[in-house]
Amino acid sequence: MKTVTIDTNVLPASDLIARAKVQGYEVAVVSVTGREVGHGDARLQAPQLGQVFETGIWGESECGTSIFGNADYLEEILQIISNGSFPKSGQRGQLSDGQQRQLRDAMILEAHVRDGRDVFVTDDKKAFINNGRRDALRSFLKTRILTKEEFLQELQS
Repeated sequence: MKTVTIDTNVLPASDLIARAKVQGYEVAVVSVTGREVGHGDARLQAPQLGQVFETGIWGESECGTSIFGNADYLEEILQIISNGSFPKSGQRGQLSDGQQRQLRDAMILEAHVRDGRDVFVTDDKKAFINNGRRDALRSFLKTRILTKEEFLQELQS
């Protein structure tokens, strides 16, 4: 089965979810998304979504929705999406709001890759697409990253 992971910024996405399912995709969000939408569970917005458990991060992840993952992958993703400006592991202290968002972005993408999913759909061009980031992430992670519009166009063809 083909799989797609939807980033928080794509929700609500009932049109995308319906079309993807017709095309044989299993659609999910990562557990981080529940905290980002502020309701504790993004599936409240789209109950037909599956859930991918995030990689556990001390002080960030919640019990019951996280599992062990690849910290090296997470660190490399953070360096790519922050253009090398994210504090190194062990030197983080209190993260700014922007750094907290970058951490959660990296957690979502890392969980997508860890689970061997096919397509990551995001409209966060600054983190995942612009300035060569999509190519760098695709090369490193061997996954496809598309905007909502690009994925919808692919589903139509």
